[in-house]
Amino acid sequence: MLAYTPYLILLLPLLAAVSIRFFLHPFPRVSVAVSTFACLGSFLGSLAFLVLGSGEGVFAVPSLPWIEWAGLRANFGILGDPLARGMATLVSGVAFLVHLFSIAYLEKDPSRSRFFAELSLFVFAMLGIVLADNLVSMFIFWELVGLSSYLLIGFWVEKPAAGAAANKAFLVNRVGDFGFILGILGAWALLGTVHFADFPARVIGVAPGWAVTAIGLGLFCGCLGKSAQFPLHVWLPDSMEGPTPVSSLLHAATMVVAGVYMLIRILPILELSQTTMMTIAWVGGLMTLFPALIACQQNDLKRILAYSTLSEIAYMVMAVGLDVPGSAMYHLTTHAFFKCLLFLAAGSVIHGCHEEQNIWKMGGLMKRMPFTAFVFLVGSLALCGIPPISGFWSKDAIFAATAHYPGLAALSMVAGFFTSFFMLRVILVAFTGEPKNEAARHAHEGPFLMIAPMAVLALLTLVAGLFPIEKFLGQTHQGGHAAWTLWISLILALAGFIPAYRLYRNASHDPLHLLLLQNKFYVDEFYQRALVRTQDSFAKLVDAFEGWVVRGFLVRGSGVVARASGQGLRLVQCGQVQVYAAVFILGVFFLIGWLWRGGVLR
Repeated sequence: MLAYTPYLILLLPLLAAVSIRFFLHPFPRVSVAVSTFACLGSFLGSLAFLVLGSGEGVFAVPSLPWIEWAGLRANFGILGDPLARGMATLVSGVAFLVHLFSIAYLEKDPSRSRFFAELSLFVFAMLGIVLADNLVSMFIFWELVGLSSYLLIGFWVEKPAAGAAANKAFLVNRVGDFGFILGILGAWALLGTVHFADFPARVIGVAPGWAVTAIGLGLFCGCLGKSAQFPLHVWLPDSMEGPTPVSSLLHAATMVVAGVYMLIRILPILELSQTTMMTIAWVGGLMTLFPALIACQQNDLKRILAYSTLSEIAYMVMAVGLDVPGSAMYHLTTHAFFKCLLFLAAGSVIHGCHEEQNIWKMGGLMKRMPFTAFVFLVGSLALCGIPPISGFWSKDAIFAATAHYPGLAALSMVAGFFTSFFMLRVILVAFTGEPKNEAARHAHEGPFLMIAPMAVLALLTLVAGLFPIEKFLGQTHQGGHAAWTLWISLILALAGFIPAYRLYRNASHDPLHLLLLQNKFYVDEFYQRALVRTQDSFAKLVDAFEGWVVRGFLVRGSGVVARASGQGLRLVQCGQVQVYAAVFILGVFFLIGWLWRGGVLR
């Protein structure tokens, strides 16, 4: 019986979500407590799971019979390898800190029971992805993450922008998920299994070819959606319409890193095709720079951090494409800490400034919110890859892997320059100088439950780089170290501070007005015109066809014919003898004439 106890890690958040939704909804304080303690229970269970299976061995968990059909066998089981145990601990630990922050952040929200129910559902779904031992189970939890993120992004139902953002996230992810499910079917057809543990042995002897490449790219489509990589990146910045704790959880250790985690799980399949691996690497390389440029001209604090997430996830994707999954997981772990810290600090700023998110309406926050300013600075240095903070060590491991790929090295290192530029821009505009409005003048630190999670995350951000996370997670595909990548990346990161300081020190307005970056390279506008308007035009054409041809000609036309025929038959079947006699006589004359003309009566 003890062998099944790891299933409690999954069940606790689910039980919390169900109990709050159906029984505890009228009692907000009880709902909050149930959701928070359930998440704490999952974290403690994951921690015990991690410790009991310490080392690089696999902790065996019995699986439950589930699907056996037409050669497809997919049991419902929990992975017990170091990667799954470490990710479960990371996800549940970060989620617990977000729970604590949310208690204070949403204290006065009348719908907080619903929020914590949806938050518990989200944690359940993400833990399901992490612990699933096969692609079919993972896909089900994958879709559940999409549903729960839709609910959380659109939590403030009274805001039209929140509903639009939730719909956008849901629909864009469906595009990626369609490719993902095709890839799953292809992997089953190719290997005869969907279980991750079987992949290394089954891929032996599989010849590279177009089918293998297509399967790998189909599976990669799932990552493009969940991890918001080009061309399916457009949903993530809009997801900032949800409450800030949701943004923190989405960007730190859950939804957006699910794609990277999935790629590492299916790496034996991806490695069959060099084309697939290079495609993944170059998509990641390009996406390190693309959103970093956009962030340089954004004014919404949360959106700036959202674009930084797109760039940081791209580093992980690039690392997977370069066949260094350990480095990807290393950066995933450190990024979880400092990005969660940055978003919670942003939430603290927004809370202290009475829901203001525009950095040009802040200023002087370093004096009024010193603790928040300090932890935001720590998170920013980690994000920029400045030593000795954790982000430096994990980014260096990825830069080392680009030593033999000058193009990727250049893209990712220049991205580091712009990351430093836009983060110092935020700090100078929002935290230094004089307050730019009344909200900033009366800004204040939040309560203890908002400060404590940030303090823990700041400590983890400072020390996480000291531990060999990638080795503990059992990932051994590491690239060699090149000193020149370390020095060039560090010099570029530090150089990014110089123009930001010169431009934004004591600035009251943005001296740069780059419309291409302000409008995010017009990707959304392109999609609006090329896809949405095309779809709308096609829908109007189909509607016109349905109206004129189907309803007008076929439906109404057949009705007119039937009615006219009925009216004609009514004239024949009138019930008057004299009319019947006249018709009979007329018919006789017609018959005689026809016979006469045919020569029968001559």
